[in-house]
Amino acid sequence: MYVTEASADGPTLMVAGGVHGDEKSGYRSAGQIKDWDIDAGKLVVIPEACKPAVEARTRGFADGDLNRHFPDGAEEESQLAAAVWDVVEQQDIDFLWDLHSSYGIYESGDGGVGQALFAPIAGDTGVHSKAIRDYLNAEVLDDSLNDVYDFREHTHHDDGSQDMLKHKVGATLGTPAIIFEATEKLSLDRRVKHTTAAVERFMYQFGLLETRSAIESANDLRYDGDATAVDGRVDGNGTRSGLAFGLTNDADWALTITDVELAPANAAIDGLSDHSYDEGQWTSELHIDSDVQSGLTDVNGGLTLPGSIDLSSDGHSDSADREAILSAGSSATVSLYQFESGGNPVGMVGETVDVTVSYTLDGRESRTRALTLSP
Repeated sequence: MYVTEASADGPTLMVAGGVHGDEKSGYRSAGQIKDWDIDAGKLVVIPEACKPAVEARTRGFADGDLNRHFPDGAEEESQLAAAVWDVVEQQDIDFLWDLHSSYGIYESGDGGVGQALFAPIAGDTGVHSKAIRDYLNAEVLDDSLNDVYDFREHTHHDDGSQDMLKHKVGATLGTPAIIFEATEKLSLDRRVKHTTAAVERFMYQFGLLETRSAIESANDLRYDGDATAVDGRVDGNGTRSGLAFGLTNDADWALTITDVELAPANAAIDGLSDHSYDEGQWTSELHIDSDVQSGLTDVNGGLTLPGSIDLSSDGHSDSADREAILSAGSSATVSLYQFESGGNPVGMVGETVDVTVSYTLDGRESRTRALTLSP
């Protein structure tokens, strides 16, 4: 749990992510929100509410579906649910946002509930929910998306009818709440953008922010959407076992990439190893071609996946680890080589890899950018 308190009085907002461990945009978004500064009130964030499910990449955990453990008028149905509810009561929250995603789109006929805000009847939730819906559709959704991706809003009139955290907050405490559902038909990058934009706008409406600037940090490093599977042609195996993709620094100041976390969707892809004694593109596990300073990490023995690379320290020598620096407005090419399964190269065409890039901006705090590569 992360608690941020402003010097000025104001309401208390609780944000939960990772109630369902296979809904990445929820816990990735909450992981960004926990680092936001606020101008008034208190911000309480639990980024990975069901951490066992997040780690296993499953909806539920050993005790079942966490979001079915909150009956109105009765004790919570698991120790973890009781701990979450203790936070709700002890922090005396004024509003709850519960961040999720769905395979489909609400009211589209595909059975999904994505692109929607669901609110209990408690308080003025419906007013806020409708305002956020209109804001997202008018100002956040890309023009390239057709109308089916427009956000919908649904206000329940049966608080407590389901054993969900939102329902119990509304029925037991009379406290407003919103479940936010992004659609997994869009990239993880877009889902996080939509989710953080919705919460940021609400915080502005609700009085925690004086200006709508919190999510600017989520947009300063842009993925160019060009992931390509590459045959590095270094070891002559003829397999397109490398990945290349572009990043652009949209900030007005220099940006330094410090860490890169890799998580292939295919659990059989368990390693990244270049098998070369040289250092550079396709001869190191990680190479970033950038204008101010190119980044490089050559890991001794390779990297076990899923795993993370610290560009400043994970190389086998002083010459084998170097952070990448991009000037304002510049682009860089990231190269990863080679992906393996049991020590054998894996063709990456059609594979999916979740990547989290950590970086710093000159004179500013560290930030992260989550993206999904699908070459």
